[in-house]
Amino acid sequence: MHYFRPLLLPGLLLALQLAHFVLPPQAQTAVTLSKSLQHYARDMEFYAQQPRPEALAGILRTFEADGALADSRKQLTLAAFFAQVLRTDPKARRRLLPPPTSVGRDGRRTLAWASHLARLPDEAAVLDQLLTPKDSLLRAQIANSPAPLAAWNIRSEKTVVQMYWSGYMACGDTGLLDTIIHAALHYAHLKATGMQNSRDFAACAAAAASLYDIAPRHPAVQARVQALLPLYSGPEAETLRTILRQ
Repeated sequence: MHYFRPLLLPGLLLALQLAHFVLPPQAQTAVTLSKSLQHYARDMEFYAQQPRPEALAGILRTFEADGALADSRKQLTLAAFFAQVLRTDPKARRRLLPPPTSVGRDGRRTLAWASHLARLPDEAAVLDQLLTPKDSLLRAQIANSPAPLAAWNIRSEKTVVQMYWSGYMACGDTGLLDTIIHAALHYAHLKATGMQNSRDFAACAAAAASLYDIAPRHPAVQARVQALLPLYSGPEAETLRTILRQ
């Protein structure tokens, strides 16, 4: 990504048996979402099924207590979730901002990203509340990064796939889900045309593999993939059928 240094998500490797996808080693390292959700962020999946703004501060504390937010890349993943909640639920802000005094530096940095991705009208004032002079590098990164989440290029980096998923879990926005599906379709095209060395192959492979894992657990995801299937043929349709276990 030109707006942020390359973001990988180590330590959250998903050991999927994706015989149909035949992912190369560099793409397999990108298939990280659902197992990480079960351990670090299962509350985000629960939130997708039953939104409860009163649970948001607890989600932040859980991530921080687990040490997950020490990794700035995981900060971005959780920030995308909070940003979509802030954008779609007027009750959410008072649950997150200002944060409880128990929230540490990593949690506040996560909320700074969320405030930016949500495009809060008073973003500058919120950042002043959340950050200290020691966070000058983060301020520069935020200032040079796009917003909202939909402005981030999902094909550019594997962590952005994670951000789109967490954003989708926050609000069920079909547009975010469609971006993930279209990245998976691009993976099918690249693979079929022998372009596995393409710069965006790994991120698109991650999108396809995460859909394969998540669709069976989420009826809305499965229904959207099923609805799009008649629009495609060839390797794209084959990939969608694989995701649907057809």
